[in-house]
Amino acid sequence: MPPLPWNGALVVGLVVLGAAGARGAEPAAVGAAVTVTPLDADVIHYATFQSHNQKVVAVGGRIYTSHLRSRNAPYTAQTWRLSVSDDGGASFRPMAEETLGTNPPVLEATADGTLYLFRVDFPSGAAFLDRWPAAAPRDVTGRTTTAIPGAAAGKYAALVDEPRGRLCFASHNGTFHRLSTAGELLDSRTILVGGPAGILQYPHLALDEDGRIHLAWTTQKHGEYLYRSIHHLVSDDGGDSFHTLGGGALRLPIVADDTGPATRITPDDELDVHTWLSSAVARAGRWHGLYLAQSQPPRQHLVSYEIATGIRLADRQPEVRGTAIRLHGLDGFFVADRRRPRRLYVVGNDGGRLGCLVSDDAGTTWRDHARSATAWSLYSIGGCRWTTAAGDLIGTFTDQVPPATDVDARSRVFFFRITGAP
Repeated sequence: MPPLPWNGALVVGLVVLGAAGARGAEPAAVGAAVTVTPLDADVIHYATFQSHNQKVVAVGGRIYTSHLRSRNAPYTAQTWRLSVSDDGGASFRPMAEETLGTNPPVLEATADGTLYLFRVDFPSGAAFLDRWPAAAPRDVTGRTTTAIPGAAAGKYAALVDEPRGRLCFASHNGTFHRLSTAGELLDSRTILVGGPAGILQYPHLALDEDGRIHLAWTTQKHGEYLYRSIHHLVSDDGGDSFHTLGGGALRLPIVADDTGPATRITPDDELDVHTWLSSAVARAGRWHGLYLAQSQPPRQHLVSYEIATGIRLADRQPEVRGTAIRLHGLDGFFVADRRRPRRLYVVGNDGGRLGCLVSDDAGTTWRDHARSATAWSLYSIGGCRWTTAAGDLIGTFTDQVPPATDVDARSRVFFFRITGAP
């Protein structure tokens, strides 16, 4: 049986955070405009399943999103949908829809307008890359498909390696796969294995402006529902080898838990509480990670490391906030601006409202940028890692309709756009 793509306890926690914000004093909207568009009003609770990968992209004047609509009990037949907007996110139409054993597909795009969609099939054990060239019809007839044997797992992430003209795909079964942008599978190998303390979960991929690939992940304790620790590795050569921040190359495969050599992000006193990496970004010589430690009281972290030396530059906790905006939740995502290497955004849950902070000094300081006027039962706030051509931020989330413990209860998916800073 494939790994379950959700956990009821986590979903309940997210709904409580959203509901608490909606019941309390009504905070006003803050700063930049937040525009929200209904995307699908009939979905399961985990429709946008988590913020560790990218399910929204903008390329060629269009915006694309992916989510799940339905599932069967053994998680072998989930209906996924790819949607497209031709009007900047004001409206969407279905572009492709199929049923197989997958979590929401991951989306990537290249500057020439090519769209890439990664999905998995639990029963066969394979992943698949669907590719739509820029001039292809925007429906199922326009795609070509490449099989990636042995890559299927419940959590996965992808990345365009622009300097090398490649695509990378990392799966929580420890495998790492590279493909050409033309869709050819180049190689597959195992780079992470379980250790005595835990196994790999929720991989994250990021690329910095020097062409380094950053791989980060969460581990799960053996035989127990506990997300134990968060770790990081970096590759200078496109994934041929990996090393720690500021360190030398390591022999592959690498033990994924805290007995292994990877850089551990979480401190010792968080090894026995849930810690789950929400998002990661690498820009201007720094790697940043966002996560919530579910200790008592909880700690929201935004950590920053110098890539060249591995020195931890900052750990903003137990709160990540500006003046009026306070982010607190199990999901959220970073957004970078290609034109301004030192500008970063982070989007997350502010008491049930979408909240966004911005930094213009590579994450040294953060200030309020935007907060929505409306509150929802927010789950899996995720989005595109880059600002759009207009400098805006785009993403999706699931509004979980109670009861949160019923995975088949019908919920809603929304697309959102946040106007970027001048």
